[in-house]
Amino acid sequence: MIAACLLGSGSGQALAKNDGNASRIEVNAHSYPWSPIGRLNAGGRGHCTGFMIGEQTLLTAAHCLYDNISGRWRGASELHFVAAYQREDYSLHSPVESYQVSKAFKPAQSVSAENAVADWAVVRLKKGIGRQTGWFGVRGLDEGLRSRIDQKKAILLQAGYQRQRAHVITATFGCTFVGNFSKNSGLVHDCPIAKGDSGSPLLVLDRGRISVIGIHVLQVRWDGRPVSGTLSLVAFHPEATGPATLEFSTALKAYWGPGQQPQENDKINRLPLKAIDALLYRSGFLSTDTAGTAKERAEAIKKFQLEQKLTRDGQASIQLLEQLLLSEEKVR
Repeated sequence: MIAACLLGSGSGQALAKNDGNASRIEVNAHSYPWSPIGRLNAGGRGHCTGFMIGEQTLLTAAHCLYDNISGRWRGASELHFVAAYQREDYSLHSPVESYQVSKAFKPAQSVSAENAVADWAVVRLKKGIGRQTGWFGVRGLDEGLRSRIDQKKAILLQAGYQRQRAHVITATFGCTFVGNFSKNSGLVHDCPIAKGDSGSPLLVLDRGRISVIGIHVLQVRWDGRPVSGTLSLVAFHPEATGPATLEFSTALKAYWGPGQQPQENDKINRLPLKAIDALLYRSGFLSTDTAGTAKERAEAIKKFQLEQKLTRDGQASIQLLEQLLLSEEKVR
């Protein structure tokens, strides 16, 4: 039996307590790969999370765009996206120009695993902020990738703007799959999510590449415990067939691919140096959780690479972030 709750802060639905919520940590919204994620503000009636998949395009959950109080879909003019949002810094933002939702989504029946399969929205912004924030490539969770995650050879992670900490982005690393729902179109994992996380990405870090494989739409009770329900994107590959997937696969066709890091700019760091420093410190390679100089960071990285029998280049990178996280997973 699956019991589900909406995660959008304006849904008006009760949310089961998730005792694992303390495991989430604050990350730097002004660095990639967190910068493509932002708050989708809905006319002063709460927010959801959304994430960039193109220069002017983002994904979120469809129920975030529906106003339960008035019983109608919100107009595009009521919606505003703020990327890389952190403690009142809303310098990267754009009004919404238009959006597309599935004709199969039924707002009155939104709290269900079955309806969650249609709980997606493709949103077009008025401004092309994606060049500054970067964006995620869309990827399907095939058997090979799932096996790599299960074997701790790739990292599953979640990040979003939960209501309890609405002005910072928080993330959890090393999520574990616990099941599927709705004919494998829904994924269930154990990373904690809460109200405000609706529309946030389920990400995978694999071989130095970060991609989105799902959209968070539900909190699910699975065998009596709260876990996270995600709309899997694998069913919406451009080569997928069937009327249930045609709308979304067509809408996403142009965005299936590797994604793009931010272009050089003065607002976003192209690398997650804060997270890398924190992991180096946690592993004992730095004396504090921030590197005093680039040289100190490089020396710490070389020590880590030596221990892990990796090429000693001392360079910070997305692949290094993955290697640090995988090394932690191996000792859990």
